[in-house]
Amino acid sequence: MSAREAIFAAIRKTRPERAPPAEIAAQALACSEAMKKTLKPLEQDDLAALFAARASSDKVGASVERVASLADLPAAVARYVDANALAPEFSLQPDPRLEKLDWDELRPGAPLRPDSAFAVGIALCGVAETGSLVFHSSREAPTLYEFLPLHHLVALDAKTLLPRLEDYAAFARDLAVPRNVNLVTGASGTTDIEGVLARGAHGPGRLHIVIFD
Repeated sequence: MSAREAIFAAIRKTRPERAPPAEIAAQALACSEAMKKTLKPLEQDDLAALFAARASSDKVGASVERVASLADLPAAVARYVDANALAPEFSLQPDPRLEKLDWDELRPGAPLRPDSAFAVGIALCGVAETGSLVFHSSREAPTLYEFLPLHHLVALDAKTLLPRLEDYAAFARDLAVPRNVNLVTGASGTTDIEGVLARGAHGPGRLHIVIFD
């Protein structure tokens, strides 16, 4: 037996028997449920209101509005364009739910570039406790939409709002495993230079969230 084989043989002797995957999953679930009992209650039961309050706080720095349905998103985007004096051309996340909307005089066909003024997308879900958006990468949700545009407008289905980050694990358990997951909490910012907040340091400088019911 070589020295290498002897080392690995010794490691195998000291390694405990691996539990079956189902048992490991059950233990993880039990730990998660036990941890939830130690958490403080949320400040309010209305998850959309709590999310809006968190996301629009000074620390997070996003703006939020609520509309009746996803069909109202183009009107919300038009209002944002007028309020910020933006051109009507923008990049649209290639999600079928967004592509079939009536964009009227807006022009959603602009390619996404590092200098894109703004883009419109849709989040997988939101976390009310922190005001965070969750994105799973896919062909319909390219990751760069969360990082390249100066202004990022995101639609968020109120039905997908989760109370806490811990609830995301259960929410995503039966979903297809993405290449990556991004949790976005507000507009990009940094205080590295003299403690002065600068927006747009490593992502969008403005984040506007449209919650639809």
